[in-house]
Amino acid sequence: MNKKILRIASVSLFMLLASNSVNAQTQPVEIGTYITQEMSFLNMTPLQAQQIYQINVKAAAAVENLDQKSFAQNSSQKENFESFAKILKERNLALQEILSPAQFQLFQDNKIARAATFRTMVMACMLDLSNDQLTPIFNINQKVVENVRKDLDIYFSADNNRGKNNAQRKLHKALKKADKAFDQILSPQQITTYYENADFLRSVLREEYGTKN
Repeated sequence: MNKKILRIASVSLFMLLASNSVNAQTQPVEIGTYITQEMSFLNMTPLQAQQIYQINVKAAAAVENLDQKSFAQNSSQKENFESFAKILKERNLALQEILSPAQFQLFQDNKIARAATFRTMVMACMLDLSNDQLTPIFNINQKVVENVRKDLDIYFSADNNRGKNNAQRKLHKALKKADKAFDQILSPQQITTYYENADFLRSVLREEYGTKN
């Protein structure tokens, strides 16, 4: 796939994806299917599963389009992340409309699966993951969240800036160490893109883990 890699520090958060490549295996439909399957712990009805699938496809498409939009508008990093957070919030609010109160509470409580699935969605769009890469990447993301859950909980429960900053430093160190696990799964080009966007992908995990809706 012919992609122009843009560093976060300069113009864009993501790689500019080539829309007509025959090698693009992680289009929104494929990503939506995979993410919906990973949400099977919610015990959805067939109708709910179809509706949740459509929501996930829409979110995946929005994540892919965010790169092109931010490039065209020359958006700042802060503006890009705010746009991403909006996609995340809209997806979760849409899920709340479909799921029963008990199901949505289960979704909220299962922070590990929730953070791992959405981070996998973002990585799939950003890195153009193949279908074979989705499961191992999800498994790594899930393990990463499990390993840093204590630091995440401390970060979100800190009641002052000093405590939050200390927790953030520990969390950043732990996540940076965990990055090496992806080297065994990703191609050289994907690895380059991953590390150029590593800080953003860490914030993706933190944002979804700590979101309330």
